Amino acid sequence: MANTTTLERLRPCGRLETYSTARHHLGFYKNVGLTATYSSLGVSSSAIERLVFAALRCVVQEHPSLSVIALNEDKSYPNVYFARLPEVDLGKCVSFQERETAFPKDGEVDKELDALLTKQHSRDFKHGLGTRPFWRLIIATSRTPPVEFTATWIWHHALADGSSAVLFHNSFLAALNSSAIKTDMNAELLVKSPTTPLPPSFEDLHPMQTSWPFFLRAILGSIAPSIFNKRPLKRWTGNPIHSDTTSLPECRFRTIVFSTQTTEKLALFSRRERTSVTATLQCLIASSLFATLPASECEKVRIECPVSMRSVLDTPDNQMTNAVADFDYLHQLTQPNVGAVLRGEGQKGTLRYFSWDEARTLKSAITRFVAKEGCDNPVALLKYVPDMHAFFTSKLGKPRSPTAEISNLGVYKKTGDVEATWKIGRTTFSQCPNVTNCVFGVNVVTGGDGNAVLNFCWMQGATEGNTMDMVIESLRAGVEELVQNYGL
Repeated sequence: MANTTTLERLRPCGRLETYSTARHHLGFYKNVGLTATYSSLGVSSSAIERLVFAALRCVVQEHPSLSVIALNEDKSYPNVYFARLPEVDLGKCVSFQERETAFPKDGEVDKELDALLTKQHSRDFKHGLGTRPFWRLIIATSRTPPVEFTATWIWHHALADGSSAVLFHNSFLAALNSSAIKTDMNAELLVKSPTTPLPPSFEDLHPMQTSWPFFLRAILGSIAPSIFNKRPLKRWTGNPIHSDTTSLPECRFRTIVFSTQTTEKLALFSRRERTSVTATLQCLIASSLFATLPASECEKVRIECPVSMRSVLDTPDNQMTNAVADFDYLHQLTQPNVGAVLRGEGQKGTLRYFSWDEARTLKSAITRFVAKEGCDNPVALLKYVPDMHAFFTSKLGKPRSPTAEISNLGVYKKTGDVEATWKIGRTTFSQCPNVTNCVFGVNVVTGGDGNAVLNFCWMQGATEGNTMDMVIESLRAGVEELVQNYGL
């Protein structure tokens, strides 16, 4: 390990950033990832490695977050801080491999990528501390034309949020398509770190107002949860959190992919029903749980939905940051076919518990939450947590909360010249499960190929047997049935 005391000290990690450094130190949460498929018709496959390094030099120079690391992760705010590496050795944070199978077609699952993500999300950033940044890029190429590769960017969550990962790929794409890159093809792998100041923390960019009702509910709920924060009866949260930190269970991942046609119809029908894709998918996830689990155990599920606060901050559009607020919603089991989407006897499985009315209600609730512009954001309460590590370890052996989390990056918006050499196709948003949080997470993004990709993550033992596989299959079938039979 390098002597980190000589590194340039920048600023303390903010409260939200410390939330990530603490759980990373404990091994409870390792990283996040965003994978994008890049393709070109006018580039030789032999040039990919040189192109990638040349493009990354530009990206590192553009974003100061890419050359900083967090130090003193075993401590809480304000003693954990960011330090700048003097240079970034691309040879230590970029790897290349060749795919064994062809790239997936429209609507097909990329099993090879799933295997890669399972491996990457089990690795943290503790090794070689002070010698490499808190991110890495894995390039997987194909043997057959056209020239195509996936770029999997894995990063420490204290550095950036999901929206920032989109900025990373936008910068990488722009650099690949830049005419100036041709003059940098034989550049060294060592990139001098930029001197650009590190952007302020979320808490320094936002006033973090809290209303008295919100504040009192939170405080009283933590002091006397049996009175002020009672768990609703039959709210399903799977098995309790693992209590033995010496041997944490394995992480599980599974992806489902919806074709361009299915994705377009889902978006169209959601708009027609005056709701959003996020709200529709969240209601379908809840319906899948109700359809899979016995009513004696599952009458309620609470699902969290991280919401980007970037739009209410006075920051440049191309600035990486970590600014999210958690919205949650309690779904309740209704009698099958009540307010359901289809008429007649065709309803079965997931759709028996789904209604557009619920999706509209959820969409309205999200809209009201966003309209508050970050007021009553749970992040504001982190200043009342003096020891973030104890905050996490106190949850061990206790019931989970919430049931699930859905993170949706939306639709990848194509940027730049339509005649550009390189283009982005399918994208996959993924992250490791949080040991002390929900039963499972669902990470959603729609790429340039029009395919909606849903990546599920959970800890082994968070549920019984094959429950997660059954829930995932129920959701997949529910979405397909919804778009095929809409309006019948």
